[in-house]
Amino acid sequence: MPITRNDVARLAGTSPAVVSYVINNGPRPVAAATREKVLAAIAELNYQPNLVARALRSTRSNTLGLVVPDSSAGFFTELVHGVERAAFADDSLVLLGNSGYSTEQEIRYAQTLAGMQVSGLLLVRSEVGAPRAGTVDFGVPVVYLHYRAPRGADATSVTLANHRGGRLAAEHLLGHSYRRIACLAGTSRSGPVADRARGWAEGMRAAGADASALRRTGLDRRASQEQIRAWLREPARPQAIFAAADGLALDVLAAAQESGLRVPDDLAVLGFGATEPAAHSWPPLTTIGRSFDDFGRVAVTTLKAVQDTGVRQPDRTLAVRLVPGRSCGCP
Repeated sequence: MPITRNDVARLAGTSPAVVSYVINNGPRPVAAATREKVLAAIAELNYQPNLVARALRSTRSNTLGLVVPDSSAGFFTELVHGVERAAFADDSLVLLGNSGYSTEQEIRYAQTLAGMQVSGLLLVRSEVGAPRAGTVDFGVPVVYLHYRAPRGADATSVTLANHRGGRLAAEHLLGHSYRRIACLAGTSRSGPVADRARGWAEGMRAAGADASALRRTGLDRRASQEQIRAWLREPARPQAIFAAADGLALDVLAAAQESGLRVPDDLAVLGFGATEPAAHSWPPLTTIGRSFDDFGRVAVTTLKAVQDTGVRQPDRTLAVRLVPGRSCGCP
């Protein structure tokens, strides 16, 4: 039989109500000696409070809801882990949902998690221009991650400095004396990847370099890889490619190897994201990003500030930095 609060109370020689006050840190004070007895009994019995039951009895739990488009994708995998580590350090747990890049599924997950009495929601938007995205009131504090909050949503955003990162990519490759520098981005004209592409173009033009070599590819990985292979076979192949996401950069590395191109001797490659696979590619990928632990910590603390104050917090834009590898020509 599972250990109950009554079992803890019997061993500690007190009432179940006092055990509850210790576990929940209130609402009534407990004498220090009694608290120590209760904590010792909890440890001896290995008592685990029923968090779901506690949430149902309260208007707030120690659980956060997190919805991402695809937790198996490299960037989102590491963002989820960063949020989980930050939440655990704050004595909170994370309930995760995958929207599958569907706004309707994103909204349904968020509504379901809110109905489970999570204390707040961290949402990564599925579609940037979805008309319903900013019109739903989930009834709990919300902070949007990675993408800015949708139009009409009175919510805080925590994003990376994507535009600045794109410009940094152009400046770094130009610093290696490459001139035919291309950018590989997604098909969306808005959102983080699009912001990186615009930053790259701005950095190229500021240096008097040609910023017209922009290629776009969709989410279908197989089709994307075929597009990249065909691109690298063209006579006017670029000297360097800034891939506006690490996943795209890894596809470029694979296509270059299949095409017999040496990286960085024949083709330099730079990514964005600072994900774990980038560090273990060959050659190691030069990338731009921010620690996912930092990202998760800011996300959780911002959501907690919204919970504590009941008001929208200022948007946060997290600075990014270059993480040098060998794929761009750095030693």
